[in-house]
Amino acid sequence: MRCNEVKRLLSAYFDKELPADQSIAVREHLKICRSCMEELEDIERLHKLMGAFPVLEVGPYFETQIIERIEEETRKKRFSFGLKLAIGFVLGGLMLFFITFKNLPREEVAVQTSPVLSTYLQEYYNAHIIKNNPGLVVSVSSFGEGSK
Repeated sequence: MRCNEVKRLLSAYFDKELPADQSIAVREHLKICRSCMEELEDIERLHKLMGAFPVLEVGPYFETQIIERIEEETRKKRFSFGLKLAIGFVLGGLMLFFITFKNLPREEVAVQTSPVLSTYLQEYYNAHIIKNNPGLVVSVSSFGEGSK
């Protein structure tokens, strides 16, 4: 066996979880390879250190509490993502709004009318608007010409 294969199997070898043929092959490799033997010794030291820690007992609802915490964190992340997405859309809409209205023409558009329409509008204004609304003051300038 090669070192990379043996090192991959060392933890299972230490826990006596390997089939007999693999266990024998690892044992034979350890007799001739100092590097792999040191790796096995490190695993043994780690297990001894872990054994020095007290075993903690968990409460009856420990698993349920862990699952609830995970679900709560997931909800927070979803809400946070949704909020960020909504804010992005609002900011994008505002930018589009301001860009659109910033680029609109600043000057008024001149309206051209024909002489016939100008005459009709002047007559309509004189006949209906002034007669029906005597108190209404309206400024009308040059019907028929383009105005700014």
